[in-house]
Amino acid sequence: MKKLFKYTFIFLLLILLAVTVFIYTFNANQYREELAGAVGAVLGRPVSISGDLDITLYPWIGVKLNDVTIENNSGFSKKNFATIGQFNISVKVLPLFQKQLDIDKLVMHRLSVDFERNATGDNNWSDFAGAAGSNGIVSEYGLVGLVIGGIELVDANVTWLDVSTDKRFKISGMALDTKAVINGQPLPVTLKAYLESNQPEWQASVSINADIGFNESSTTINANNIKMSVKALMPGENMENVSFAMVSDSVINWQENTAKLTKTRFSIFGLIMSGSFDVENIFSVPTIHGPLKINTFEAEKLAKNFNIDVPAMSNEQSLKKISMQAMFKTDFDNIYLDNLLANVDMSHVKGFVHIEDLSQPKIRYALDVDKIDWHDYRTANNETGQDEDVFPLDFIRSSYLEGTVDVESVTIDEVMLAKFHVASNITDGIIKANPVSMWVGESEVKAAMELDVRSMPLGKFAVEVKNVDARSSLNPLLNSIIGDNGLVVDGIVNIDANINTKGDSISAQKTSAKGTINIDMGKTIIQGIDLDYTSRSVVADYANRNNFRTRKSYVTENNPDRNTEFDSLHATFQVMHGKLENKDLLLISEQANITGSGNIDLINQKLDYRPVIDIKVKNTIDIRDKLRDHPMEYHVHGDFQNLTYKFEVDKYELLVGRLLLQDAKARRYKQMNTKQKKLW
Repeated sequence: MKKLFKYTFIFLLLILLAVTVFIYTFNANQYREELAGAVGAVLGRPVSISGDLDITLYPWIGVKLNDVTIENNSGFSKKNFATIGQFNISVKVLPLFQKQLDIDKLVMHRLSVDFERNATGDNNWSDFAGAAGSNGIVSEYGLVGLVIGGIELVDANVTWLDVSTDKRFKISGMALDTKAVINGQPLPVTLKAYLESNQPEWQASVSINADIGFNESSTTINANNIKMSVKALMPGENMENVSFAMVSDSVINWQENTAKLTKTRFSIFGLIMSGSFDVENIFSVPTIHGPLKINTFEAEKLAKNFNIDVPAMSNEQSLKKISMQAMFKTDFDNIYLDNLLANVDMSHVKGFVHIEDLSQPKIRYALDVDKIDWHDYRTANNETGQDEDVFPLDFIRSSYLEGTVDVESVTIDEVMLAKFHVASNITDGIIKANPVSMWVGESEVKAAMELDVRSMPLGKFAVEVKNVDARSSLNPLLNSIIGDNGLVVDGIVNIDANINTKGDSISAQKTSAKGTINIDMGKTIIQGIDLDYTSRSVVADYANRNNFRTRKSYVTENNPDRNTEFDSLHATFQVMHGKLENKDLLLISEQANITGSGNIDLINQKLDYRPVIDIKVKNTIDIRDKLRDHPMEYHVHGDFQNLTYKFEVDKYELLVGRLLLQDAKARRYKQMNTKQKKLW
């Protein structure tokens, strides 16, 4: 028995020694070509292993490959599709006898993959689509289970190239780490990388956590509980950095090169958005499209991300509640918002916005708005007349915008404009708005505007108003100048205006404005001036100061609601240095003519005007009626909100003094003739 045990022990020792000698003398490198050929047969591509190949046999069957190369198909710019600096895989021996595949962590160092779409539109990755997934391996080889201790990528690099457009996208310094891969269970994955794009140019660092699951179909992968954070730099843009965060679930179809994102929420520029999206071309330049919802945000907070200051509005609540939803689409070169529905404060907007070629953006739009109260969107500085807003010259010179805006109703200083329409564009530093049209009451107003900022900003403005009701056009302007004093103009107005401006700010444009404004009316009714009472009061006051009496009944009771009908009205305003100069005001009627001259200072909101009322007295036998038959000049001046009205007594006395002298001489001559007749 002892000899048997002795011989058995010596035999086992010799076997162990032989295995040990085999392990330490085995040269796996002589099988590199066979192994490369086998891998190449699975992938359908030539594979080479130029580095050392190391193999261990127990307790793990381990393979370490160095410098592995997978070649490209013909017709692509690079010879190799992928290279691997080092690849490690180890399989535990004993579980294999129980048909259990137990793999230690898969480790890959310095992986480099180059995805490419060539000039003919072919790509270099679609032929990999039939590779067996984990479940396929398990079923094909009769395994009852698969366990992988984890997957680790160290310093990996992936690039996408579209040869026809020279668009490049690169992932570099990628580090990927997973927990254990257990058949049928989600795989937690952590990934960090650095991203770069050349069209448009940007760089970003990204961090992703997700649970990866492999379906029975080898063509799809579930990536759920995705949590992504991105910090990006946009060279040449008006911002220092951009932060992006997203959570989502997804299904990736490797074979069709597509993905579906569901339960997606993300934030960028302070905006919170959500939606469900389809992704195409995930292995080149992805295209993303689907319904998008943007939660309520404030314009001021959004603008700060672009270093843009939004001026304070006269209504503090303006631009505080903005939200929208749209059909969203982007290929990272263009952004499309179709079927847009937005709420801006109390206004509702629909239409589309397209941003084409993000490297040199072209913005096209068509927007329909239900209503706007213009007063809410005036800047607080405008309210005090201190508007010093400088035009964003660099933005205008570098931008391309083209589109239309239609507003059902716009309220400006209590004037209701209906069917407001503007077609505008910005191209090569020139802003054009033509046509601009709107309806005031039953009449249409047309205008055109051009602002050329290629050098010193030059503006041109033309307005044509035909047959517009004065109650909705002139009266609000009069009310803003002379206040609510009951003066009302009724009639049909025709206005033609042509203005040229110069300057790099709104105030400079106002100050430098030059041109003409012509106003013509036919039959005109003015309510709020009792010309009969006014003229009789002047005569009575003058008579009392000059010691001759007027009857108490001479001055009628004032009727501020009296209507005075004129046959026509005409005025020409010369626009100069922010002022409207007028010298030819003329209202003609059977009762009186009104002329006038002076100026309206729109910059400083001051009025200096001298209207002259010339009553047409039919019967001038009485001296008082003769006095009333002479022109009476008034002086209206001061701030719009605090006007002073003055009757020019001195000028009137100088004029009528001669009349009184002539009348006195005539009476004395009459008296002398009467005495002479009595003497004879």
